[in-house]
Amino acid sequence: MPDVDRSKEAFDSAVRAIVTTFGVFTGFVIKAAIDAIPFPPSETWRDTLDRLQALWNDHHLFLCLATVALLLRFIIGSAVHLNLCYVVEPRSKLPVMLFKDVAFLMVFGLLAVFMIKAGKEVASFALRAAVFIAMGLLWSVVDAAVRHGRVGGEKTLFSGNWMLIDLLQLGLIGFVIFGLGSEWWQAAVLAGGFAVALYLDMRVVLNARKAEP
Repeated sequence: MPDVDRSKEAFDSAVRAIVTTFGVFTGFVIKAAIDAIPFPPSETWRDTLDRLQALWNDHHLFLCLATVALLLRFIIGSAVHLNLCYVVEPRSKLPVMLFKDVAFLMVFGLLAVFMIKAGKEVASFALRAAVFIAMGLLWSVVDAAVRHGRVGGEKTLFSGNWMLIDLLQLGLIGFVIFGLGSEWWQAAVLAGGFAVALYLDMRVVLNARKAEP
C-alpha cells in the first residue's frame, strides 16, 4: 500500500508541544513576578484597607502587571502564529521555518527569566524588558526576510504589525527610563503601556486572514 502523508499531523503535534513548553516557561516567570509582591495578612477590615493602600503604593504591583501583559502578548501571539502558519491550510511545510521559531522561543524563555531577575529598580527591569522586545522585533525582521516573495502557506503572517507594536513598546520604555523620575510612575506607565500593546497584538492576531487553500 502507498505511504500516507502524515506531515500535517506531525506539525500539529510539534506545535502543541512547543506552545505547551513555552507556556511552562512563562508560567514560571509570572509566578516569580507575583511572588515579588508583598501580600501581608490582615486581621481586620481596617487592616485590609491599609494593606490595599500599601499594595497600590508599591511599584512591584505594576511591574508584575507589566510582566504578565508582556508575556501574554508573546504567548498568545506565538500560539496563534504557530497554529495558523503550520497547521491551518494553506500551511508552511518547511521544517527549517518551524525550527527557526522554536529557536527564538527558547531565547524568549531565557530572556523572560533574565527580565524578572532585574532586581528592585524599575529602570533595570525596563531595560531587560527592552532586550526581550528587541528579540521579538528581530524575529519579525527575520521572518519577513526569509518569507519574502513566498506564496501560499509560506507567506509571513503578522511580522509587519508586530514590528510596529515592538517599536512602540521600545519607544515607551525609552520614555519611561529617561523621561520619568518616580519609580511608581515608571512602573505604572509600563504596566499601562504594555497592556495597550497586548490589546493591539490581540486585535492583530484575532483578525488574522489567510488565503483559501
